[in-house]
Amino acid sequence: MSDEPKMRYEPWRALALWGEEEEAAAVEVIRSRSLFRYYGPDLLHRTDAFETAFSEMAGVPHTVAVTSGTAALTSAMVGLGIPAQAEVIVPAVTFVGSVSAVVGARGVPVFAEVDDSLTLDPARIEELITERTWGVMPVHLNNVAADMGPITEVARRHGLRVIEDAAQAAGVSYGGRPVGSLGDAGAFSFQLDKNITAGEGGAVTVTDADVYDRVARYQDQGGQFTTSKGMTRGAGDTPPFIGANQRMTELTAAILCAQLPRLVPMCRRLRDVARHVRSETADLSVHWRRLPDEEGSGGDLTLFLDSRLQARAFVTGLNDAGIPAHTMYQGQPVTANRAVREGRTPWGVEWDRPPRYRTSEGLLGRSVTIGLGAAMTEEDVDAVVTAFRKTYEGIVRAD
Repeated sequence: MSDEPKMRYEPWRALALWGEEEEAAAVEVIRSRSLFRYYGPDLLHRTDAFETAFSEMAGVPHTVAVTSGTAALTSAMVGLGIPAQAEVIVPAVTFVGSVSAVVGARGVPVFAEVDDSLTLDPARIEELITERTWGVMPVHLNNVAADMGPITEVARRHGLRVIEDAAQAAGVSYGGRPVGSLGDAGAFSFQLDKNITAGEGGAVTVTDADVYDRVARYQDQGGQFTTSKGMTRGAGDTPPFIGANQRMTELTAAILCAQLPRLVPMCRRLRDVARHVRSETADLSVHWRRLPDEEGSGGDLTLFLDSRLQARAFVTGLNDAGIPAHTMYQGQPVTANRAVREGRTPWGVEWDRPPRYRTSEGLLGRSVTIGLGAAMTEEDVDAVVTAFRKTYEGIVRAD
């Protein structure tokens, strides 16, 4: 049994499709010597171009390009006017960046259970709402949209803001609409293992012009950098405020401009691969992750086993067959993180220790996700089916 099994295909989606376009885009900006988005010897305005193109893809009038997905979430909440110490409901199954963003926006995270979609359970939101609750942050996890219909219904009924964490779901849709256009604001990441990538980067998507103005100002030193150069930012009658430096560079934006046209066909291919594998294993009693909108998903193969032991054995069996597989977040909810569990921020302890989220822990710990690659061949897909069947029959049926 090999400790480092050779993978049959590249699991990083965007990198698998990198080509001459990305290289040419980067070289063009480097040769221009204008890597900053506002000025340089030969400014190419690639960040402006990316914001325009991403808005069209996301179905929104406004996009602000920033440095990371976490920065996008923080900027979105600031843009929406989050008050200090306001509570934001966050699913227990997510990356720590979701929590970091709430802290960065001076809010307090309140954690909620997920359901068998591994996204925020709409039925568990209402019980968490208090007089301090300001917003809810559904997380579109691993190319699957959260169940936004009932989530937004509860939020609107209670006057809550909806901030979509779409870091892992660029190109995904729900009910025929792109994620990032369904709530009050959306936040995307372009870190290395996302659908499109420049290594890092992020984007905020908004519909409201005033919210856009605040987001754009906040990530640009409160808008005071551009004004120091004689340019303008936002409405003239809006009072200035101190912001942060979360501006995207021209080099990052150029690479993302080259990546963006690949996004829709990539998601379509991954979705088709996932459907094919599920179809070819339909005779097995597999408990697949529920997809709130299968038609809009970006391709996910996640199943639940009967126990954590079975899940670990299943991951090992697939890896030994050369198929990339893992249990998300090592089977631990975000509240297992010590800093999150103890409520520790750079400024001290900001919230009480949360309870155990047993439903989320149980689902996550028993889950196995098979990594899909954007450049998978039919031979690769057949190898996944063969390894899946063999491993499932050897582990699940043996029990």
